[in-house]
Amino acid sequence: MSAYTIARSHVDAALAESASTKVPAGDCLHALLVTVAQALTKERGVADTRHALEFQMNNLNEDADYEFMRP
Repeated sequence: MSAYTIARSHVDAALAESASTKVPAGDCLHALLVTVAQALTKERGVADTRHALEFQMNNLNEDADYEFMRP
């Protein structure tokens, strides 16, 4: 089992619980993001967390090349 498999199962469970309790999915996902960012900061520090979040934000478009790739 990979870290991504574990994380995906928790996100899926949180979204299922939010749906059953009528908490908007966007609110639940935002709360997960904040909670994970706080936990990652404790584990790896602010700079690494900022870099990880910025990298993900800069590369959300699945059809575009990653910013470090050359054309």
